Amino acid sequence: MKFNLFCLFAILTLFLTACGDKVLVVRTPLEGDHYIRSNIDSLEWKHFSGMVASGSDINEEDFNQLKWTLEYYNKTSYIMVSNELFRFNQDGRMVYYTDWIEEDGQYKIEELGFPNYDTSGDIE
Repeated sequence: MKFNLFCLFAILTLFLTACGDKVLVVRTPLEGDHYIRSNIDSLEWKHFSGMVASGSDINEEDFNQLKWTLEYYNKTSYIMVSNELFRFNQDGRMVYYTDWIEEDGQYKIEELGFPNYDTSGDIE
């Protein structure tokens, strides 16, 4: 009985420790967006940059802007058109958009943009 419990514990331990090193594979843009929003508090640039497409000009400053946006606008809605995802705040104003591209069998962010509102609230 003790041996069986020990074996079960050993197998569970091996399984759980091995999962921690697995690289994230994003299968859809919505899955990637959900992962980013759910993990934004602990997400760092070095991990986020692995989700960026190779030809993209997204940089660490864009990542920091996204991080601030998601922390400030924690309740949002979205519209998805093809591989573009538009996020809106509770007032219906767009707060950011992403455009995803399939690269090496997984989706990566190709574009990340934030609307530039003027003082009247209109997008410039």
